[in-house]
This record gives sequence, C-alpha cells and structure tokens, in this order.
Amino acid sequence: MATSDNRLLDGIIEQADKSAQKKIEEAKASASVILAEAAERIEAQNALLERELEQKLKLISLRLETNKASARRRAILAEVDDRYQMVMDRVVELFDAKRVSAHLSQWIAEATLGLDLREAKVSSSRKAPVSEAHLKEAARLIKNATGAEVTLHLDSKQLPGLGVVVSSLDETVSFNNQVDIRLRRFDRVIRTMIQEHA
Repeated sequence: MATSDNRLLDGIIEQADKSAQKKIEEAKASASVILAEAAERIEAQNALLERELEQKLKLISLRLETNKASARRRAILAEVDDRYQMVMDRVVELFDAKRVSAHLSQWIAEATLGLDLREAKVSSSRKAPVSEAHLKEAARLIKNATGAEVTLHLDSKQLPGLGVVVSSLDETVSFNNQVDIRLRRFDRVIRTMIQEHA
C-alpha cells in the first residue's frame, strides 16, 4: 500500500510538475508577447516624439530666421531714418533767408494757382519777408502761365517758418508753401532715394 501511495504521490507530483512547467511556458510566451508589444509601443512613441521634436526645431528655426529678417529690416529702417534726418538737417541749413527769398515769387504763384484764386493775400516770415516786387513777379508768372490776371496783397500776419502762405481774402482756403511743408511733400521721394542708396 505504501508503494501504491508513493506511486500515486509521484504521479500527482509529476502531474503538478508538468502543469507548473506548462504554466511557466505559457507565462514566458505571454511575457514575450507583452514585451514585444511594449517595445513596439515604445518605438512608436519614440518615433512620434522625434517627429514632434523635428517640427518644433523647424518652427524654432523659422522663428529665428523671421526674427533675424525683422532685425535686419529694423536696422535698415533705423539707418534710413538716421540718414533721412541728416539729409533733412542739411537741407534746412541750406534754406536760409537769402535762398528762400529768391524763390518766393514762384512759391506764391504756385500756391495761387493751386487755390485757383483771382485775388489773394500772402503772409511770410520776418526773416524772409515778401515784398511788393515778389507779388508783382508772382502775378506776372501766373499771367504768362495761364493768361489770368490776379491781384495779390501783403498780409500783416507773420509766419514762424520760412516761406509763404497764400489765402483767400476771407481765409476760407489757404495754400501753405513754407519750407518745412514743402519738404514734407517730398518726404516719400527723399526716403525712397535714401533707401535705394542704403
């Protein structure tokens, strides 16, 4: 009986061994599948992270190039502004009272024609005052250019800047031909010329 019990016990142990071995093999196979799937997920996640990183690096690179281009543009504009100011300062220096006085008749004629007036008054600065001779010359220039006869009067108002302002007698319309205003009219042209040479 003891032998039969031993055989029975040996059979149970052998059966338990086989069952345990089978479960170990199944567990190893399952673990291999789980590890392979995890490795695939890790690889896919790494690829995704690499693509995201690549896109971020491209975006940073584009921003850097955009910032560099903006900085270059700002530097060029600052240089143009500096040169423009130098040019304008020099031009204003050159426009002294004597030089301006030589052009007053033409500026009066231009302003009067611009307003299309037959009678107007002209104000000027104390530094370069308009004279009756300027008014006569302006009227002559208008007559020669258009055939129209105009009457021009000196205005007692004095301007702070060099040049002239031609106004209707009732002052409803006026044409400002002072040096600083004339220069502003050419602002875009001057800036363009400076940019082309910058």
